Amino acid sequence: MGDVIKVGCIGAGSHANKAHYPSLATIRDVELVAICDLDEVRLKSTADKYGVEYRFRDYKEMIDSMKLDAVYIIMAPVPAGFYRFSEPLVRIVLECLRRGLHVFIEKPPGVNSSETRKMAEAAKKYGCKGMVGFNRRFIPIVRETKRIVESYGEITHCTAVFHKNALKEGEPWGCVSHLVADVIHAV
Repeated sequence: MGDVIKVGCIGAGSHANKAHYPSLATIRDVELVAICDLDEVRLKSTADKYGVEYRFRDYKEMIDSMKLDAVYIIMAPVPAGFYRFSEPLVRIVLECLRRGLHVFIEKPPGVNSSETRKMAEAAKKYGCKGMVGFNRRFIPIVRETKRIVESYGEITHCTAVFHKNALKEGEPWGCVSHLVADVIHAV
């Protein structure tokens, strides 16, 4: 990789547009060079908003034709066949890794631990970096809390209370959304 990291994004849904695209747009050494989404309207809207010239509806076409260093894959890890036209996350990740692309994905990283292991093994095999968006694990207060808890020894039981104020929009997966988006950072 050179001084500027050339990134392609797969997924232009609401989470990508609320969290990932705004962040990527502020990083000086990242160039967002291509976007892929199955939905033409979302694709156009997102690419126009962030000034991205190269737009694709097929991720393989994107990674075949663009010189990318990394790929952000911002989609849910749904089982094969869940969506009529979309490939499962694990297949997309494995294909990107096979082609030597570093990969960022959101949490949860797979439908099950087997998928997650396959992705980790592929990253190692192909010499790629893989990252799951466990961003809160790096917050200083969370790291210090983890250090204190671990100083007591092995955790055998845990009870926690978590309050989250979700204004305006409902959560797409109900309480599972909170488990995936928030509680998973503590695991």
